[in-house]
Amino acid sequence: MAEEIREVLNLLNEKLAGLFPYRLEMVTPGELKLLEKNARYMKAEQFQNLVENIKKDGNLSSLPLCYREKDGKLRVLSGNHRVQAGRQAGVEQVLVMVVGDEKDADERLAIQLSHNAIAGQDDLVILKNLWESIQNVQAKLYAGLDSETIKSLEGIQFAAIAEQRLNYKMANFVFLPEELENLDQLLKEIAVVFAADVVYLASLNIYDAFFELIVQIKKHCQIKNSAAAFLKLMELARIGLEKLKEEEALQDGEGPHQEACHGLA
Repeated sequence: MAEEIREVLNLLNEKLAGLFPYRLEMVTPGELKLLEKNARYMKAEQFQNLVENIKKDGNLSSLPLCYREKDGKLRVLSGNHRVQAGRQAGVEQVLVMVVGDEKDADERLAIQLSHNAIAGQDDLVILKNLWESIQNVQAKLYAGLDSETIKSLEGIQFAAIAEQRLNYKMANFVFLPEELENLDQLLKEIAVVFAADVVYLASLNIYDAFFELIVQIKKHCQIKNSAAAFLKLMELARIGLEKLKEEEALQDGEGPHQEACHGLA
């Protein structure tokens, strides 16, 4: 049976040549050499959940990535914990991906680290929602979240901003130290409530208008640096705010002040 599977895999590898950068091979977990140094770690509880999942599935749910060394043995570059869990679960044969071309030590190490690095991070809002939507207890165990993660999710209260994720653009401005001090002072004078924040959120539909204003200030004031133009914009805003305060002081009621500020809210 094992020989028949290998023949089928050889035919498949021939068909995939040039389209898929790896070869597929069926091996016993005990044949695989594990990494001597592996930056990725797994808590005991998580590892035991993985073992139980493999026992339930009957095999690994994702393929380890291996490299064939000069002695002919396969070294696991990515998936060491899965292989170890497969051994403990009593799996006799596993399907693995094998790097097709020869790699030097640096290239193999780069592959190892990149596969660890691209694992990504969980969006806690979505994670909490998905976890709470699972009704079956066994399915929750299969999900593999450790008790610490579950506890942290249970203690989180999320205030929904909208049903969909915010569509936003990020702009970075680089300031010299003395410019940063001036900016901080301007922010405090213009909007004290925002003085302690480092992120400012605005509607995306004013994004283009904001940068058009920056461009106009750069042209009018003959400023080349965008950060300097931003500071100039803040100075002009402060001047405008002071004029509004002066106009307000001349009025007995709030009507004129509200009219002058209309559209700035």
